[in-house]
Amino acid sequence: MSKRDDILNTAERLFYRQGFHGTGIDQIVREAGVTPRTLYRHFPSKEQLVIAVLQQRETRFLSRLTRSADDARDDCLAIFDELEQWFAQEGEKGCLFLRALGEYSHKDATITELALTHKRRELECLCRQLDDDTPERLRDRAESLMLLLEGAVSRAPVIGGAAAAQQARQLAARLLAGHGG
Repeated sequence: MSKRDDILNTAERLFYRQGFHGTGIDQIVREAGVTPRTLYRHFPSKEQLVIAVLQQRETRFLSRLTRSADDARDDCLAIFDELEQWFAQEGEKGCLFLRALGEYSHKDATITELALTHKRRELECLCRQLDDDTPERLRDRAESLMLLLEGAVSRAPVIGGAAAAQQARQLAARLLAGHGG
């Protein structure tokens, strides 16, 4: 693993555990086992490090959602199975993008836009998993699934990731059954 990857992975772990503003560059440097000079050579500012961490996390998360679509074309509920696995592997402390939005929304337009764009991409991924007769109905169902997905992410720290994903999956099944599949 490269020094850049060490820094990114350490920063992501610390940001997720402690928040962005609760994590200092000194701690990242210490835990990544690099010098401040090395960190700043790869990431000239903390904000650029935050952006790189969010981009890395987005790639992993959207790849999971896309894989659920590819693996189970006829089962849009597979996203909740992927979410359960995500919680088990990545943690149950909520959404790093919503945290970034909360901590940077009035301070950094680039980070704010990155977080908002990520949420739009999640919704687009859900739209691709559904098959509906009208664009309006498709969007409505995708937004309903997105709300359940976000709710599961919010509930995971309280009831556990597995329980949150399973409850969301059950609610989604009922919702989709009520909409004709």
